[in-house]
Amino acid sequence: LDLEVAVRILEPWSLLICAGVSACCEDLSSILYAKETLVELRLTGNNLGDSGVKLLCEGLKHANCKLQKLGLKACELSAGCCGELSSALSTNPLTDLDLSDNKLGGLGIQLLCEGLKHPNCKLQRLGLRFCSLLSGSCEDLTMVLCTSQSLTELDLSYNFSLGDAGIQLLCEGLKHPNCKLQILEVEGCNLSAACCGFLSSALSTSRTLMQLNLWGTKLGDSGLQLLCEGLRHPNCMLQKIVLGSCCLTAASCEDLSAVLSTSQSLTVLELANNKLGDTGIQLLCEGLKHPDCKLQKIVLGYCDLTVTCCRALASVLSTLAELDVKWNNLGDSGVQLLCDGLKHPNCKLQKLGCHFTSACCEDLASALTINQTLTELILSEKKMDNSGVNQLCEGLKHPNCVHCRQQICHGHFNLSKLIKWSEKTCSIDPEVNAVNPPRQEG
Repeated sequence: LDLEVAVRILEPWSLLICAGVSACCEDLSSILYAKETLVELRLTGNNLGDSGVKLLCEGLKHANCKLQKLGLKACELSAGCCGELSSALSTNPLTDLDLSDNKLGGLGIQLLCEGLKHPNCKLQRLGLRFCSLLSGSCEDLTMVLCTSQSLTELDLSYNFSLGDAGIQLLCEGLKHPNCKLQILEVEGCNLSAACCGFLSSALSTSRTLMQLNLWGTKLGDSGLQLLCEGLRHPNCMLQKIVLGSCCLTAASCEDLSAVLSTSQSLTVLELANNKLGDTGIQLLCEGLKHPDCKLQKIVLGYCDLTVTCCRALASVLSTLAELDVKWNNLGDSGVQLLCDGLKHPNCKLQKLGCHFTSACCEDLASALTINQTLTELILSEKKMDNSGVNQLCEGLKHPNCVHCRQQICHGHFNLSKLIKWSEKTCSIDPEVNAVNPPRQEG
């Protein structure tokens, strides 16, 4: 490739540019139609500017261009390039476009939506995180939802000015019979309980929406109560909902429990960083034990849980495939109760995220020798000494544990020490991965 930039070939069909390329966009443009095997181009963090993207669009509009995925995240773009991008979308077979971290603003989205509404547009996924969108931008996006035959995933997260008014407009598009959207992310969009009635109505009407991310929205218990009306509706198709950091308390758990016992589609529920407490979790577990509950994964990190709720959690390991209770104060006795659940013959859990200390390792090792379903274990090295690791490795070496993959969730601790312990004491040399702690707000 005759480019005066650092270029790294990742695969025969993808290209990642690793240096500033604003001066060579004309060359890149020619590559887009000269190299018909190129289907993915990621230019994240390069200062292309509007002029650079306009040059790229010439290549995108060429009949020989076969590019499917284009990443333009944080490329110093503005509304000035959106007209050309819009034109390219109406001619190019592009299916995935990421424009996140660019100040496109309301005008930029208005121009972009002209291309998205074109009958020739094939775009399936659009990333618009941190794009300075306004609530009025949702009116343009709603028109896209009503007309596009291809758009299935839309990420509008961290556009702080969207607010409840923007979501209200967007919900009109979600309810349209032509809407094909399956995944909607509106994390950190300054939403409140005021938008939940509209979202609930959309959930009870949409036949396509399967995932909804509401992380960091101040729904509160009153907002969630409204949302649950939509989640309980027999027409609701939602499979995954993210409600992390939504100002929920134990009062919300009764409504959520009712959803779990009625929903025929919900399989993933994320509730991290809400003050649910033990009482809330005990209410949730009533729904999880219901014979009609379809939930497979629940995330409960930073939910103010203690040993008091662990017996209830242990009782639902026969229905769940994945449980995350990291960053709670369960204590050794709480973890031991969970291990009792792992040893139950009806346990179906495949993945467990939990903080263990050395005092729990004997119980965990014992569970690993009995449990036939656990395939992934996310631990913490906090307060885990050499004797604890020795006990854990004995369990990992047991014939019943051959498929269990050990992940070490190190947080802010020293991972290298535990890796050395594992290498010394475990003949199976388990795979060790670092997993960062989740975000915590407030």
